[in-house]
Amino acid sequence: MIGSTLLLMVGLVDIAGGLRLGRTLPGRLLFLAAVSVLVMTGLGIPFLAAAACGALAFGWTLSMPAPKPTEGRLDGPSPAVPRLWPVIVLFVLVFGITAFDRTAQSASGFLLDAYSLTALESASSVSVETVVAAAAVAVFLTRSANIVALAALGRAHQDDTRPGNSGRGEASPAATQQPNVWELVIRSRQVASVRAGEKPARGPALKGGRLIGPIERLLIVVLAFAGAPQIIAALAAAKGVVRFPEIAEDRGTGSKAEEFLVGSLASWTLSALAVLYLALVHNG
Repeated sequence: MIGSTLLLMVGLVDIAGGLRLGRTLPGRLLFLAAVSVLVMTGLGIPFLAAAACGALAFGWTLSMPAPKPTEGRLDGPSPAVPRLWPVIVLFVLVFGITAFDRTAQSASGFLLDAYSLTALESASSVSVETVVAAAAVAVFLTRSANIVALAALGRAHQDDTRPGNSGRGEASPAATQQPNVWELVIRSRQVASVRAGEKPARGPALKGGRLIGPIERLLIVVLAFAGAPQIIAALAAAKGVVRFPEIAEDRGTGSKAEEFLVGSLASWTLSALAVLYLALVHNG
């Protein structure tokens, strides 16, 4: 269960980072210390393993900082230092540790005792390792997966604007051409301006993407274990249909289509890794 514990700590510390308590590094350290004590006493994780998981989770928060709401989108700046290597390192560790970990066979703790007492007859075949892994995956696929997807978008934006990059690196004439701007000037003072083709705002922008992404990833995992690949394909197709009007409006550079593909593929890759990990734990 050490691999699942590491994944769970990463997901929990990212969620805590969105709260007032976890916005500071000392707050995150205290939170990880509390979670470490909980997994040691509740799941029987050895002290060194729990401490190592806490240290790795803290290193994750330093290497993968939570971006601002406008980062990773075309209408806002990308993350200052978008990184994807921590994601690779994390999953290599999680899969590697889980493949060789046998500590759960002799573990004891109050959470394990409570599970053995409250487990239903129909769920008797579901091991506690699978339950912990499912909880870790569910927690990680929320805020942590959003951070990874935004980092992938930020990485793509950074590569597109890199000097000397062939194809997408140099701005096209349509992108560098200044749009027509109409200004209202009163007594040599600009009081209003309107860009050509700019649509007026019609109220506060919805932030549904923060909820749509986690729900989509969790649905894919559930549908994969339910043996419904057709519904997963229909879900992916429906997402493309919903985003088609927005993509169709971007006929100049096609960056909206690339943003959609990068974000969706990053999200679906995380869901696929989650399915593989749960299969590894359940079959192991």
